[in-house]
Amino acid sequence: MQHGSDDRTADSNTAEPSAADVAALSERSGGTVEAGKTRGAKTVMIEIAEKMISERGLDGVSMRDVATAAGQRNNSAVQYHFGSRDGLILQVLRRRIVSLDADRRQRLAAADEQGLGEDLHTLVGVLFGPIVDLLRSHPEATHHARFLQRVGPVMAPGIPEADPRTAADDVVVRLIDVLSHLPRRVAFERIDLATQMFTGALAVYEDRRDARNSVVNDRFEVVVAHLYDMIEAALRADVGSRD
Repeated sequence: MQHGSDDRTADSNTAEPSAADVAALSERSGGTVEAGKTRGAKTVMIEIAEKMISERGLDGVSMRDVATAAGQRNNSAVQYHFGSRDGLILQVLRRRIVSLDADRRQRLAAADEQGLGEDLHTLVGVLFGPIVDLLRSHPEATHHARFLQRVGPVMAPGIPEADPRTAADDVVVRLIDVLSHLPRRVAFERIDLATQMFTGALAVYEDRRDARNSVVNDRFEVVVAHLYDMIEAALRADVGSRD
């Protein structure tokens, strides 16, 4: 099932070692790896924080944990570079938002050129396609859905900068207009729930994949196809009544 301009090919070129590589090397070396020798210390800490939080949750990761895994001898390195743990998390979010936003804007422009800028099927692909491509084509981001699931509900309300206006907002506005069979508030709530379902289901997929647990389905493309179908069906559904 195709959505928008999704590219099903994977990018096999990885020029830099991943955060997992650095963390593993740091662990084998007793936490004394000089991360700056491979990349900038800030970049390494951002990548490692994303991975560690996705695996342990916010409460399970301290600034010292991140600094140690990044090979920083100074345990205050995170505070020095980012001001606080929240500052570090915000940088993780911003790093991904920049690339995802650029991708969405390109997809939205392409949809408009094709006369599909108000098409539900296309807009769903524009909204979620960049995340799918990120998880599919970038080995260092294969835990990003779990990171969003861990951080999103906690960080967004407390840090306004974590939710800047992006192309996703433009897509949401268009979707609300397209869902004319629903009251606008209901349409917004459906889209919000669809986003949670998409991210949450991919986070569960990542957990099962890493645990080698194929209880239901361990094929990424099949999971994504199911999610697209379910989300479109949910958005098209009328308002029901329940006792």
